Amino acid sequence: MASKAPTFRRRRAGALLRLGFKAPVFLYHGPVAELLRSRCVMMLTTTGRKSGLPRTNGVSFMPVDGHYVIFSGWGVSSNWYRNLRANPEVVARVGRHRFRATARVIEDPERRVELMRRMRDRSAHCGPPRSIRPLLALTRAFDYDAEIAMAVEHARELPVVELIPHDKR
Repeated sequence: MASKAPTFRRRRAGALLRLGFKAPVFLYHGPVAELLRSRCVMMLTTTGRKSGLPRTNGVSFMPVDGHYVIFSGWGVSSNWYRNLRANPEVVARVGRHRFRATARVIEDPERRVELMRRMRDRSAHCGPPRSIRPLLALTRAFDYDAEIAMAVEHARELPVVELIPHDKR
């Protein structure tokens, strides 16, 4: 197994898109949390690498063998990714279930490709509902299908992280 750290970099999202990505943090409660879980969104709380304060973000996830795999579509510059690299102890919320976990970056590029392809295969059930994806793409607000295609294309370099719940270690 060849090991190579992720290197994918991407220009920062625009202000409106960043605001849209923050919305789940405020909405992730009760039945809405379960709805977002069903759309493959979890809340991830890392410790700020500079501030030491808790930082919460919504991230795409996929359950794999009792663990969770998360993807940084914005690359190695994502703040949540940089935070967990500095401190791999995190708190995650999947629907109404909250747990502590240790984050481990997947170093093997072939494993990252395999996991990203698995995510692509289940993406019909994730992200924005299929019925509104064309509208989001047409308005250039967010093209989920293009994002998945880009992630698969760059899967060898894309940060992919495994969250190992403490009760599973």
